This record gives sequence, structure tokens and C-alpha cells, in this order.
Amino acid sequence: MPCSEVGRSALPCTGRICSLPVGTGSRPWRAGGCWASYAERSLHNTHTQKRKEEDRMRRCSLLAVGAVGLAVVGGWGLGGAQQAQPITVTCPTQSLQKAIDGAAPNTEITIKGTCKENLYIEKSLTLRADPKEGATLSPVTPYLPVVAVTNGKVLLLGEPGKPLTITGGDRGVITIGKSAEVVLDQVIVKENVWGGVLVADGKVIIQNSTISANGVGIAVLDRAEISNNTITNNRGCGVWAVSKAQGWAVDAQVSGSNNAMSANAGGDLCPAGFPWPAGFKR
Repeated sequence: MPCSEVGRSALPCTGRICSLPVGTGSRPWRAGGCWASYAERSLHNTHTQKRKEEDRMRRCSLLAVGAVGLAVVGGWGLGGAQQAQPITVTCPTQSLQKAIDGAAPNTEITIKGTCKENLYIEKSLTLRADPKEGATLSPVTPYLPVVAVTNGKVLLLGEPGKPLTITGGDRGVITIGKSAEVVLDQVIVKENVWGGVLVADGKVIIQNSTISANGVGIAVLDRAEISNNTITNNRGCGVWAVSKAQGWAVDAQVSGSNNAMSANAGGDLCPAGFPWPAGFKR
């Protein structure tokens, strides 16, 4: 179903870029029954066009070196699959986004320092904070998400006492692709204007993490597993989930347990009538 700027189209809507149903100070873009800023749509479109151009250049390069490649591997035989090699990125002297763009799928990237970039990820990767010092992700453009994931399984990992901190964006982490899956473990998501984590499409697993001082802590429009977290002092709800009872076309799927929740100005769980799992809040 195509998205449109007016009306309320039923979820899901292919290619939609959703955010929380709150004003942003400028006319928002409505898609699939939820709102997204023009800035977020522009981010998605820019990176999509960039990826198409890179793919075109890559295909041309492969055609150019094809004969040489066949000679190297011997006749028509094929070489073995290349293993993804670990990468270490030290910010701010190196670009994490460039490392992400150039990495093979399933690469593990260790992050050192504070990276000031709006990250856009469309492949399976692991981003791991330096186990000795931790690491911080913050945006260069504060009215966009710090981390946007459209495809693949992305692991965002810290260590006890040395977390990966995601802070300072309009949202900390957003999934905007049905095939996107994101895992947060030992992560601090704090001080993001509209929300900490937005599950617009796809699935997010959040565990052993802290979600605090955001707009809404966690907003779920698709699927989320949330366990063993501290969710506190958010200006909106601690966890908010859509349902047909609210007029949405779908019910969000929320599972998990043992979350410490307190001092969320909009309430810890919104709406109260949503079928929250037993033991979800401790």
C-alpha cells in the first residue's frame, strides 16, 4: 500500500518511516497511520540513492575485473567465501559511518571514543563499545535519529560498567524496515528529544540496558522483547505500544519481564489497557 501525506492508511505500509504521533514544529509527513518528519524521510531517501549509486559502481567494477578474477582462481573455479574481519573505529578521528558502509555483512566493529554522526545501517553488523572504556554515539544533526536501521540484524553492545551510550538525537534508535532486527544489550539510551527507542517496523530486543530522560522511553509499533532494563525519568511514557483499541490497524507485539520502571511523567506503561505481559514491570 503506498504511503500518502494525508489520510490514515492501514499498517503496514511499505517503506514507511514512522515516528511518534507528536508535533515537531513543522508540518510532518504522515505514513501508515503514524508521523515522520521531512528530515527523517530525507535521511532515508538520501541513503537509499547513495546505496543505489554505490551498487551500480560496484557492478561496473566487478565486470571490469571479472576476467582477472577468473584467472586468479584458475579457470572457471570459484574462490572460498571471504570472512568478515573485525574493525576498530576510533572517534572522532575516524568515521563510524564510513566503516559501516564499507564493512562486509556480519562484521564486528569495536567503537572507541565519542562518535558524532547520524548512523544509517542496512546490513547485519555488530557495533560494540570498547570493553575497557565504553563508547558514545551522538548525532551531528540533532533533529535526526542517532541510529537508524532499515535492514539486517544489528547488535548494539556494551559491557557491564562500560556501556554503549546513545544520546542527543531526536530519537536514539529507530527501526524503519520490516526485515530490521536490533538487539540492545548493556546500552544507555538517554536524553533524546522525542524518544529513546522507536520500533516503527521490524523487531527490537532490549535487555540489561537503561532508557532514561528521553521523550517517550520505548515506543512499539511492531515487535519488541524488553527484559531486565531500567526505564526511568522519561518525559512521556516509559513504554508505549499501539493497539487496535487505540484506532491503529495492528496490535503491537510486546514480550519480556523484570523491568524496573519509575518516574516516567506520562506513566510507566501506556496505555494501561494494553495486554502487557505478566511480570513485565517489577
